Amino acid sequence: MLSPEPMRHVSVVVLSADLERTTRAIARIGVLHLLNVRDSVETLAAIRPYDVSERLAQVERLARAVSALQRYFELAPPEAVDAEVEGGGLDLADVERRVASITLEVDALRQQQTRAADDCEQLRKLSRNLRVLAPLGLPLGELRRLRYVFLTSGLLPERNLPRLRDSLARLPHLIVPISGVAADARLLLVVVCLRAGQETLERALRSAQFERLELPAHLSGTAENAIADVDAQLRAARDLLAGFDTEKAAAARRLAPELRTLRGLVERERVLVAARGFMGQSERISLVSGWVPAVVAPPLEYAIRDATAGRCVVQWQDPAAVDGVRRGHIPVPILLHNPVWIRPFEHVLRGYGMPRYGEVDPTPVVALAFLAMFGFMFGDVGQGAVLFAIGYFIYRRMFRYRDYALILMECGVSAVAFGFLYGSIFGVEHWLPALWLRPLEDMTTLMQTAIVFGMSLLSLGLLLNVVNAVRRRDPEALWERNGVLAAMAYWIAVGLVIRRLTAGPGAVTLGATTLWLAAPMLLILLKDPVRALWRGRRQGQRPGLGELFVLVVQSLVEVVDTVVSSISNTATFIRLAAFALSHAGLFLATFSVADAVARAGGGPVGVGIVLVVGNAVIIGLEGLIVSIQTVRLEYYEFFSKFYSGGGEEYRPLRLAEPQARGV
Repeated sequence: MLSPEPMRHVSVVVLSADLERTTRAIARIGVLHLLNVRDSVETLAAIRPYDVSERLAQVERLARAVSALQRYFELAPPEAVDAEVEGGGLDLADVERRVASITLEVDALRQQQTRAADDCEQLRKLSRNLRVLAPLGLPLGELRRLRYVFLTSGLLPERNLPRLRDSLARLPHLIVPISGVAADARLLLVVVCLRAGQETLERALRSAQFERLELPAHLSGTAENAIADVDAQLRAARDLLAGFDTEKAAAARRLAPELRTLRGLVERERVLVAARGFMGQSERISLVSGWVPAVVAPPLEYAIRDATAGRCVVQWQDPAAVDGVRRGHIPVPILLHNPVWIRPFEHVLRGYGMPRYGEVDPTPVVALAFLAMFGFMFGDVGQGAVLFAIGYFIYRRMFRYRDYALILMECGVSAVAFGFLYGSIFGVEHWLPALWLRPLEDMTTLMQTAIVFGMSLLSLGLLLNVVNAVRRRDPEALWERNGVLAAMAYWIAVGLVIRRLTAGPGAVTLGATTLWLAAPMLLILLKDPVRALWRGRRQGQRPGLGELFVLVVQSLVEVVDTVVSSISNTATFIRLAAFALSHAGLFLATFSVADAVARAGGGPVGVGIVLVVGNAVIIGLEGLIVSIQTVRLEYYEFFSKFYSGGGEEYRPLRLAEPQARGV
């Protein structure tokens, strides 16, 4: 805690014939964060990277094909890869043959299903059209033998009928709406015109969104007579389609185990081939390089030696001994190591960026500050208990959201704790005694506490910045923005404020304040010019007056910016008190509405509904706003003092462990 997991760099040299077994052994343990050989090898000219583009593309094609088969059979993708290959690697040609064989079988079944589904749809539409035309009693065969007249029937949106009449104003025609026949606000129309005007009529019908009722040429007699025959055909087509569905289900049960195995083989191969792209080779040997948590370094070395029967060279280095790390172009990955209740707050860090290796892991501070600020702004015993209950429900029922459920439960506990301090349970303040204060009755103390909390958190950020500079062995950072001098100035100012608040107005005078703050501010003002003079003296080239003047102006701007940002960063924590007051104010508004409903004769039921809805709105809306404000204070006020992010997260080469799963 407060420090990422210590890492060690490992370089492994094996015979090329042993690389496949070595890679699988490394992936099976799952602790090596691979380094690209292009970055980690500089002096060995004979080492060149593997070209895996062709095999990787082949594996990707197979993965897409297997995924398509699983989607067709509606099989859930495996949560873990449980296929293993022994020997010299996966035979992709054999996998392609197996996939192609299943694909041929599936394609034949899919085509039959598609044809049956199309037949069902055509017969369904025909049955619908016949039922719409049945009330007309028109002879279907006679309609198709008209020589001088064009007649069509279909459905038209009722709102488009005037537009259709306008379009056909100059064309001799007849539009006969069939009264009493309507479907989805559409009218059944019979439209007649001379055969010479057929093309004009059809354009106007298309423009008016007319849906023509198409009928097959073999139908004769009236629509009423054809319905029974079409319905019989529709039932037969549906039975045939159901048979194909049964055949598909049987094929799914039969092929699911093989598809799962193929998916496992392909997924493993994709991981291993992609990993091969990070490795290097020469004529007879191969090189693997990466980062390993120090605590699991011995098991990894044992696995490598066992896979190669001792035919390997394994070299370990601390990060400080790696030349690329010292020069800053090879990052050391970060593996955070926090207790379970703190671990979900790592998501807050990842949103800003991972810390760099060697820096402080601020997750515990982030967690404690987050919970303290949330409870301060959202203090209520009842609503905190509701948040805890919601978080617990999510934790037990929705595994993928467990991290956020833990945060919600912890925020609920914090809200309950502050609720006891405020003496508030669902906004009612006469059921519990206030162990500290009532927000609306003691605003001054509430605001002073918020400011003191802000001072403490900002001071901790400045201290962490100094600690990071020392741990990185970066003396330059000690004197940069938010370094030692800025921390001294801020802490002196905080001390003067505390003395004034505790000892009275006369305890701190303007002269004393100026005297105490003059030293650190003067040092900030002079540090860049002095540094330039010292560098010039060592190099034998003194800076000119113009350059010194520019440096002084830059330092003056930095002094002003330091003062202004320190004041604004501290003052912004007043929002803690403001949101605590708004939380209490929303309760007052809810109770006022409930009283109005009671006076209007709403009764206990109406009052209860107002109170429940009001509390639900406060929990949802205020809870969201308070969470956003808490994250904002941590990102923009706290993190800005010491945290830059930019670290690389530890991502080891790993194959999932086998586990039992149903189909």
